[in-house]
Amino acid sequence: MDNDNPPSESSPCLVLDAVSPAVLGASVMERLRQLATQHPSVPAGTTLYRQGEPFQAIYAVRVGAVKTVVNDAAGDEQVLSFRLPGEFFGLTAIHAGHYVNTAIALERTAVCSLSFPALSRVADEHPALRRQLMRLMSGVILNEQDAHAALAGHAAPARLAFILLALRRRMPEPEASAETLRLPMSRADLGQSVGLTPETTSRVFGQFRRHGLIHASGRRVRFLDTVRLQAMAASISPAAPSRQVPQNVAGTTSANDGGRCSQAADGGG
Repeated sequence: MDNDNPPSESSPCLVLDAVSPAVLGASVMERLRQLATQHPSVPAGTTLYRQGEPFQAIYAVRVGAVKTVVNDAAGDEQVLSFRLPGEFFGLTAIHAGHYVNTAIALERTAVCSLSFPALSRVADEHPALRRQLMRLMSGVILNEQDAHAALAGHAAPARLAFILLALRRRMPEPEASAETLRLPMSRADLGQSVGLTPETTSRVFGQFRRHGLIHASGRRVRFLDTVRLQAMAASISPAAPSRQVPQNVAGTTSANDGGRCSQAADGGG
């Protein structure tokens, strides 16, 4: 992103633009747009919220990308997930009352926020919104738990193929197409998200290149043999179709996890 403000849009939250008034009603949609706060973009490395901070708001990525991490007793960072444009994060804090992970901008990133107390008040008045929020929270928890469980026991090449193909599906154009993908995260972070060490991730990337599956230069990946990559990742199935739960307030698709913007991100929750 070349400037401090992303391109203009009809509401501060891109995810709200995907919501059909037929699902929630035009009046509810207008209330949600009034609740949404647009935050200035922040540079890579900015902490958007910290593990243990009081829960105040849920967030959505407008531009850029976010990683969620936890720190173990030794202070080592473990990557949990990545949040891309149109995806919520902050939802796993709702039950605990505080953020259960830390969110960090992977590149220049802009987010929007929805105050959860205010959102809850609107949901109390509109049962349809309450139902959608419950589906959203359930979808986040089920999909993340299933994805991590599904990776257990699988070889490193299958794990890396799985995450590359998943990111390509989730990444908006022009960052991804049928043939190419620009990774917003480092390869080390990418591998760690599926339980691989940096050394193993580098080795498997090399194998993929030698076997003609991908061409990788820096953070740009070109898919040369998607069929073989799909076959490699086919054994990893994070959720049966019946358990796939839509992940935004519209009941359409998007992904999620924890959030308050730091002072650098204009105060956040």
